[in-house]
Amino acid sequence: MSSLALGYVMSLLARREYSEFELRCKMQEKNFTEQEIEQTLAHCQQKNWQNDKRFAENYFYHRAQRGYGLIRIKQELQQLKGIQAELIYEVEQESEIDWSEIALQVLRKKFPQYREKQDLKTKQKIWRYMLSHGFSHDEFTNYIGCGDDDYFLD
Repeated sequence: MSSLALGYVMSLLARREYSEFELRCKMQEKNFTEQEIEQTLAHCQQKNWQNDKRFAENYFYHRAQRGYGLIRIKQELQQLKGIQAELIYEVEQESEIDWSEIALQVLRKKFPQYREKQDLKTKQKIWRYMLSHGFSHDEFTNYIGCGDDDYFLD
């Protein structure tokens, strides 16, 4: 294992968590050999400096707090961050995030008039926004146009 490769990975991990896939891509961009990449990543994982489960847990909570739903977060973890589906499922099961509450917070912030009766065009806009942010229809449809203030006690 090269000290240059280890130094590069350590400088990255000192700033934030990275998935193994992200580190591998960054090292390939810097033209490290496959052997250097494998040895360096194995060393970092053995020392628990890099851990995909810890990365996925942090990513889950961070993205949920930024107003994204479960579907979008799972897709990002798998496609952009290279996290295995089994690990994503495990982290999802362990998380205590209330996705309906997150959806309600997003509705309150983005569409303050969501409780009022909505015309078709506005409903479609709300639906597109919420679905594109990774919420399932079950998590937000009951809130749109319901008009019942007692249901939304803070």
